Amino acid sequence: MRPIIADENIPRDVKEWLAKNGFNVVSVSDINLRSGKDYAIAEYAARNGLAIITLDKDFALMYRMFQKGALTIIIIRAKPATPANIIDTLNVAQKRINLNEIQNKLVIITKKRIRIIS
Repeated sequence: MRPIIADENIPRDVKEWLAKNGFNVVSVSDINLRSGKDYAIAEYAARNGLAIITLDKDFALMYRMFQKGALTIIIIRAKPATPANIIDTLNVAQKRINLNEIQNKLVIITKKRIRIIS
């Protein structure tokens, strides 16, 4: 799996969990895009071969509008969006999907369902 940009809405505990599970994670502040527009983050990720992990469903629009096929976006839909619920959702997803199969796709993850859109 390519390196992942963690959007601002991804809690620190989740970033730590990702790192402990072998993911190369950078935050938007690490790449000088803190408070950046979704479009700027998506453009940066596509240009640099990075995936995006977020709670923000607006990134689905970014994927559909201009980055389809050139960007991997993982949207986590955990309710409520507490660090524990997000990590539980990621644990379930990690057991059910092959991360190499989601390259350049939009992935929407809930505890009960995983949608992969190409």
